[in-house]
Amino acid sequence: MRLFFFGTLQDPDLFALVVGRPMAAFATQPATLLGRQSRKVKGESYPILVPHPDGRVDGLLVEGFIPDEMDRMQFFESDDYALQPVTVALADGSRAEARIYASTGALEDAGEPWHLEAWQATEKPRTLMHHEAYMSLYGKMSSAEAAQRWPEVKAQADRRYAEARAERHFAERRRPR
Repeated sequence: MRLFFFGTLQDPDLFALVVGRPMAAFATQPATLLGRQSRKVKGESYPILVPHPDGRVDGLLVEGFIPDEMDRMQFFESDDYALQPVTVALADGSRAEARIYASTGALEDAGEPWHLEAWQATEKPRTLMHHEAYMSLYGKMSSAEAAQRWPEVKAQADRRYAEARAERHFAERRRPR
């Protein structure tokens, strides 16, 4: 199965955490989805796609998944996203059939564009902590049960992230100059 990633799973570190195998183990290539825009989800740091006649979303086409990896991704995406077929444009001008994890309508558009580079610069370390904790629930409970625990998991990871930042700041201030 070929998947087109338009959001945080384009990041190799998050991809490996979620899928359980490094991105380098897969066939990947840049691709573009036309007719949609990538927008932030209200209250979150990840995106959804919304229809837009002049929209263009650059992303990553990835293939080579095994069933367990697909299960892990569906667990990560929860019931908020479902696989949907799309056609993407490749760099050589050809087209390829793929699937995306499209919003099921449960998520609200924050009305702001979402960009991978901005997310990596501002949200990535905290998001990795969120999803390290969330993915630790894989195999221990259903996706629906884990999704109900998301606010708790996220809050605990945020506390650990704040503590780690404070420790780093304290260590830097104590370092002799």
